[in-house]
Amino acid sequence: MAEPTSTSAPDDRRGPGKRPSSRRMRPGARKVWLLLHVAISVGWFGGAYAMLVMGVAATTSAGEPLRPAAYELMHLSDRVIMIPGSLGALVTGLVLALRTKWRVLHHWWVVLKLVLTVGGMAFAYACVAHNVRTALAATEHDPAADIGALPANVVSGSAVMLVVLFVITLLSVLKPWGRTRWGRAAARDAARRGAVAPIGRAGAQELGSTP
Repeated sequence: MAEPTSTSAPDDRRGPGKRPSSRRMRPGARKVWLLLHVAISVGWFGGAYAMLVMGVAATTSAGEPLRPAAYELMHLSDRVIMIPGSLGALVTGLVLALRTKWRVLHHWWVVLKLVLTVGGMAFAYACVAHNVRTALAATEHDPAADIGALPANVVSGSAVMLVVLFVITLLSVLKPWGRTRWGRAAARDAARRGAVAPIGRAGAQELGSTP
């Protein structure tokens, strides 16, 4: 009689319901991307605060002689801090969302962060940057020129941008509101795979131990 043979099921060290995914980045890479995202976002937030301070300074009577310099610095900050910072925050945020467990459309806080980031970028370009360029052109040769409501518009636009970035920061810290319907569907699929996987492995081991 032939000796009994035993063929065990392949060793699955990933645990039930967890499939290997080439999309997930390694912990070391995740830390690097997270550090980049936080650092760039902090720079973007700091640039928005600096623009608000310069805008307020340009509206005061004491700062009137400095108006062209203030608007020039705001224009420079927009080009070298705000635009690169917003693009960097968007790109690193998307990489982290796509290559980690959070995903882009699975959690409400991630969705809202994306909407606010893109909306803030559009608002900054269409409103704040445009008003700054207009104010700079109007006061470049005459710091005391009457430019109407432009100074107030620059300040209010910068304040709105700062509030948007503060809300984005709160969302990153608090992570409120749970999963979207796509996230709930993905969680149900993972739960079903987790329930089926142990049964499949037990069956394979039982068949393999049969003489």
